[in-house]
Amino acid sequence: MKLGTVEARDGTAIAYRDEGSGPALVFTSGYTSSDFYWERLLPRFRGRARLITWDLKGHGRSEPARDLSAVTVEDSVDDLRRVLDACEVERGTLLAFSLGCQVILEAWRHLPERITGMVPMLGTYERPFDNLLSPKLGPRLFSVFRRVGPVIGGSALKAGWLNSRLPGSFRLNQRLGLVGGLLDRADMEPFFAHMKRVHGKTWAHMGIAAQEHSAGDLLPEIGVPTLVVAGGKDTFTPMRLSLDMAEQIPAAELLYLPEATHTGLLEFPEEIAERLDRFLSEHGLVVADDPAS
Repeated sequence: MKLGTVEARDGTAIAYRDEGSGPALVFTSGYTSSDFYWERLLPRFRGRARLITWDLKGHGRSEPARDLSAVTVEDSVDDLRRVLDACEVERGTLLAFSLGCQVILEAWRHLPERITGMVPMLGTYERPFDNLLSPKLGPRLFSVFRRVGPVIGGSALKAGWLNSRLPGSFRLNQRLGLVGGLLDRADMEPFFAHMKRVHGKTWAHMGIAAQEHSAGDLLPEIGVPTLVVAGGKDTFTPMRLSLDMAEQIPAAELLYLPEATHTGLLEFPEEIAERLDRFLSEHGLVVADDPAS
């Protein structure tokens, strides 16, 4: 396994992890998350593919953005391209969670020749705040976020971490549908621990930029095998958005998990891994599994 960094256009060090050999599977994490979100999925493909994960600016091991205007979805696509170049990957399958879905879909505009397949999971193709919690509440939340996020971003993230320490807060988040009912606190500890390390200003500016982005015009043009993963109880990315995405992408396939929330990668890793394995195998995007192994 190789842990490395590559320099973004603004000089920020972008961290990546590269392991294995074979067809490349490149995982783009979501907002406020890092490669820990993929840990329950990766074992299925070790020995059958090259597994590359990387962190958005201000997340995980990546540095805070040196230029806070360089955190747009398009900038993240350029960061992804630089990771591919550093790993000497000419072509690979792009997989993503949450905000990462906008990044890999936008990559079709800039890097189509380097994409062999796409798997957007529990994420939308545009304006993520429009449907956050509800179509009425989301835009109002964004209005507040736009005004105060860049100022209090770091404090808000630390407050979120502190709230996670309060008795009863975890169960409340489950009742609100923010965390899946099948999980316990230990399942979410990597997320909570990471939350207080995310760079607040980078995080806030990235969220604002994501709300200004759309890859909707690209969906009918996507010409590689695509699997869309949707959660029936996802309050961040309602199921209808995933269905809309799957309908607009030619020949896209859909994995619908009725009970999955936005934490579906942690709730249903076996179901996702099994369907993903079938998808990748059918399209020759991983080395075939050896039943005898």
